[in-house]
Amino acid sequence: MEQDRIFSYFTDPDLPNGFEQKNVIIQRDRYGYGLTVSGDNPVYVLSVREGGAAHRAGINVNDQIIKNFSAVNHIE
Repeated sequence: MEQDRIFSYFTDPDLPNGFEQKNVIIQRDRYGYGLTVSGDNPVYVLSVREGGAAHRAGINVNDQIIKNFSAVNHIE
């Protein structure tokens, strides 16, 4: 059984119309989720491991995580 996390986050704060909201599923790999975050509300992404789970899901440094849904369990 593998555990995934679903994140809803804002990205691209430099866009003329503001933020773009995205929802992604990060599938944890043997190294974890591959990101470091800081803050409380909002939570900011401080670093993303190149080639890691978050990087593969499209998360970038300075993205703001606005919702961390419960873990999703599934059997492959």
